[in-house]
Amino acid sequence: MILSTKLSVVLLLSALSQFTYGQNYSVHNKNKSYLSLIGGVNFSLPKITDRYSVLTSNSARLEKDYDNIIENPGAQFGIRYSFNLTNSISLVGDVAYQSVGFKYFTNYSWTDTVNKQEFNREMHHVQKISYFTVPLQARWEITNGQLKPYIQGGVSLDFRHQAKKIIHYDNTIDGEETDNELASSAEVSIKENTRKFNLGLTGGVGLNYYTKYVTFGLEGNVKYGLFKVISDENRYSDLNGFALKYLDVFDQFKMVVLNVQLSVSVPLNNSISTNILRRKKYYKRR
Repeated sequence: MILSTKLSVVLLLSALSQFTYGQNYSVHNKNKSYLSLIGGVNFSLPKITDRYSVLTSNSARLEKDYDNIIENPGAQFGIRYSFNLTNSISLVGDVAYQSVGFKYFTNYSWTDTVNKQEFNREMHHVQKISYFTVPLQARWEITNGQLKPYIQGGVSLDFRHQAKKIIHYDNTIDGEETDNELASSAEVSIKENTRKFNLGLTGGVGLNYYTKYVTFGLEGNVKYGLFKVISDENRYSDLNGFALKYLDVFDQFKMVVLNVQLSVSVPLNNSISTNILRRKKYYKRR
C-alpha cells in the first residue's frame, strides 16, 4: 500500500513537472495559419414556438412531450482553417457535417362504444436532421503559454442535407417503450417538412495545447438557430403518411445545439523556422 501511494505521488509530481516545463514556453502566433481536423458529439433541444395537432380534446389539448437535451445525441466532423491576426486574436472558419436529433412522445386512447373496449396507442417519435454547416467565428486566446484557454463567437450557416423520421410504438401508455409490445414504422424522409437553410448564432469556450508540430484542442459551443426548422407550407400535406396513420404533425420550433469536440491542428507555416514556441526566459531577456 505504501509503495503504491509513493508511486502515485511520483507520477503526479512528474506530470505536474511536465506541465510546468511546458509552460516555460510562450506561443507566438501572429500572422500564422492552421488547418485542423475536428470531430465530436452534440446534444440538441427544440425550443417550441407554436404547437400543432391533428386531433384535439374537449378537456385538454393533445400536446407532445419532448425529451430533454441529453437524450437527443448527434455527431459532427469536419475541417477548420484559422488565421491569427495578432498573437491572441484569430479568425476561424469550419466546413463540417452535423447530424442533430430530437424526440417526443404522444399517446392516444379510444373506447369502442358498442363493445366498451379500450384501444391505446403510445408513440415515441425519433427525428434526425443532417446539415452541411459553416461556422465563422472570432477567437480570443486568453493566455500566452502552451496551454491556452479561449473564448469564441460568431455565426453559423446551416444547409440541410437530409432529414429522417421513425416511430416506435406499443399499446401500453406508460411513457416507456414496452419491449414485448414494441413495433416500429418504416424510416422515411421528412426533407420536405423541414427548411433548407438556417442561420444561427454560435459561441463557446475551449482549450488548446501547442507543440512545434501539432496543436491539440478541446472545446464546447452552443448554437441557437434564428430561423424556424419546420416548413409551415407542408405541415398538413401528409407527405409520408404519418399525419393520417399516426395522427401527428410537427410543432414549430427553433433549435438549440450544444456540441463538444476535439481538434488536431497543424501550422501551415513551417513551425520551426517561424519559431512559434519560444522559451519564456529567453523571450523576457530580449
